[in-house]
Amino acid sequence: MMKKYALFILSLCLSPLPVFGQTTVTFQVNELPKDDLQHIGIRGNIPPLDWGRSILLKGAEAPYYVTLEFPESDESLEFKFVRFNDDSKPTWESTQNRTLELIADTVLISNNRWNREQIVDISTLKKLTPEGLSADYKLIETMVLDVHPGTYRYNDHQQIKKGLNELKAKFSQPLTHGEAYLAISKVTAQIKCDHTKAGFNNQSKIINSVIHYQKDKLPFTFKWVGDQMLVIQNASQNNSLKKGIIINSINGIKVKDIQQEMMTLVGADGATDHNRLYKTEINGYDFRYNAFDIFFPLLYPFSDSLTLDIQDYKSGATQTLKVAPLTREERSAIFADRYADFPKTRDDLWNFEILENQIGLLTVNSFGLFGWKAMTLDYKQFLADTFAKLNSAGIKHLIIDIRKNNGGADEMLEELFGYLSKENSSFNREGRTRYLEFPESLKPYVQTWGDNPWYFNLQPKKKKPTDGYYIFKENFTQKTDQSKMTFSGDVYLLTSAANTSLAFYTAYRFQKQEMGLSIGQETGGNLNDINGGQILFLRLPYSQIEIDFPVMGGFTIEPQPDMGVKPDIEIEYTIEDIIAGRDLEIETALKMIADKQ
Repeated sequence: MMKKYALFILSLCLSPLPVFGQTTVTFQVNELPKDDLQHIGIRGNIPPLDWGRSILLKGAEAPYYVTLEFPESDESLEFKFVRFNDDSKPTWESTQNRTLELIADTVLISNNRWNREQIVDISTLKKLTPEGLSADYKLIETMVLDVHPGTYRYNDHQQIKKGLNELKAKFSQPLTHGEAYLAISKVTAQIKCDHTKAGFNNQSKIINSVIHYQKDKLPFTFKWVGDQMLVIQNASQNNSLKKGIIINSINGIKVKDIQQEMMTLVGADGATDHNRLYKTEINGYDFRYNAFDIFFPLLYPFSDSLTLDIQDYKSGATQTLKVAPLTREERSAIFADRYADFPKTRDDLWNFEILENQIGLLTVNSFGLFGWKAMTLDYKQFLADTFAKLNSAGIKHLIIDIRKNNGGADEMLEELFGYLSKENSSFNREGRTRYLEFPESLKPYVQTWGDNPWYFNLQPKKKKPTDGYYIFKENFTQKTDQSKMTFSGDVYLLTSAANTSLAFYTAYRFQKQEMGLSIGQETGGNLNDINGGQILFLRLPYSQIEIDFPVMGGFTIEPQPDMGVKPDIEIEYTIEDIIAGRDLEIETALKMIADKQ
């Protein structure tokens, strides 16, 4: 080791020094896809880089590289890699621009992975100042008090002001990015809206590095059974951490206390605490973020190991284990290798099979058509093939499983329901906002889907507000595609606490239109309707924390119970059921079908 170390130092000393004031950078990129695009280039904002043309990288195989010299500059270098055959039509990385601070008289190496977001060294981040946080606070206050349609749906003015005052006091002291993220999460969770949170998916490189890319994730998946944390899958090197193990404490902190603290940080619609609880479980999927992964290391920072006090549920035996935390990527790769049924992409959340006794099972556990790691399968063709098989085989019983579905794109649900019902769906509800003209102070810092900011100036039915809301003519009628051949047999829908947003509407419409029988647990969402219309992304300019929030809410005309959709047949699991791997919803559906035959 000593000889290698000495040679390494020597190689640095022999490296040619940069010209005075310049920075020499070697850019490297790995993990490129195999396709017909032959050339790899780099573009950027400071010469010799240019956003309009590529500098070709060298190498016959990865890592591809190029060494460039940059003049002394006050700007931060921004760059991206491209692939091309024709440089006038390049394929760009879909990540945010990469950045690099140019340090005069320095030789730098920039290691990168194609289309993978740049990870910031969070140890170099300085604390956020009260002055900067104060500016961010004013934007949050405007969003909550003047824009959000659900601010007073479940809270009165005094409750909201109390939460904002706590945030303001917190922001009056220097904070880390993680501490600021937690403080914002607490105030957004108070609104009790599933669509309002310090975002998981649309953050800046700095915040993504803080909350997603650290080696601080638990090396197992778990489910809550009451306040007990039950291990489901193990990604650690310790075989004692197996399915059926109960975690009593982590690093000396009781899991029931962790659960209680987490529940104050997670948004859900109204009083649906069962949905909040579900969100604080870990499923380990690489394409979905879990609140526990984000909040636990921010609430309870630790170094390089986790101490677990565990108990075997069957024997009652207890022991203490030390396990190493993992990154999300490492954990997901281990699960994919160890568990054959572990989903690797969103596409794996859709499936169709014909069970014994000619029963169809259609699994639709995502409506993720857009955004981060969206589905790539042709869902229209998938559904057309599925229902063609059902009809050609004369199958009379269909089970539809949406238990892991938490919403997505409306058109996917409409395509599915086109095969189940000829009725148009209509709801006695209205759209409401709390503003007509969007606040000027927020405009520079919001983004959303599409290019037309129709939400900046609104045209309600009446110009005067009613009980603080502007009312819009929105009965949310959905027209069914009458051209499809509908399934004429019996349909069973499996639901769970995971079902929010469009998945909540799936369960609601299924019951309302009497498409079949629902089995499972109460959904998330809320019978009083949800704030799931236009969602904006507010990027706070100082802390770089992004907040998801809606500008229009759906409201029922008549007050409804503060709850999700209860299935026709409710299922409750015991720890014994989970350890045994039972699927009580499927068992119940199969028994009901057998009783009919």
